[in-house]
Amino acid sequence: MIAEIEQLGCRPALGQFRFLAHELRLLTHGKSSRWLVLFFEPSAGVIISYRLDRCGYLLCGQIWTALRVLFLPGFWFLRLLSCRHEICFKAAIGRGLQVWHPTLGVVVHGDAMVGNDCILYGGNSIGCRRGVRRGELVLGDNVTLGINACVLGPVQIGNRVTIGAGAVVVSSLADDAVAVGVPARPQA
Repeated sequence: MIAEIEQLGCRPALGQFRFLAHELRLLTHGKSSRWLVLFFEPSAGVIISYRLDRCGYLLCGQIWTALRVLFLPGFWFLRLLSCRHEICFKAAIGRGLQVWHPTLGVVVHGDAMVGNDCILYGGNSIGCRRGVRRGELVLGDNVTLGINACVLGPVQIGNRVTIGAGAVVVSSLADDAVAVGVPARPQA
């Protein structure tokens, strides 16, 4: 699983636009009339902001941190359309990211590696308790974090995992788990 997610960081920068197009289609629910109001939804602004930031990082590498100053007015405009979020451009997030209710806030650590089809319901934090290196904070494919759920690494979350609202994950979870509580424990 880690090797597949590591490849997300190696994909061409322009692949972020394919991811973005897919994620915007998910937000419209297949209804062409929703494209008219899509860009006024906070969820779209958060995803657009992250994907453009990630594309810049993949194109420019470490110098992107300094170059971001040139694009600051554009990112401020995106913040007006969306809401406050801290999804680091260094975080490798796969295709199909969905952020519902982003006004509750979303934070994703720069060393996080997140697979495809991740759903964040708002108030989520994917971060660390101590220094984390790349590959120590991993979420697999089809992971859903309920409202105000937190994942604090170093942890590895398997595929098709659901983390309940308000849960705090501080230990690894296997595939197909449902975890709730503080600290989160898998349910039978």
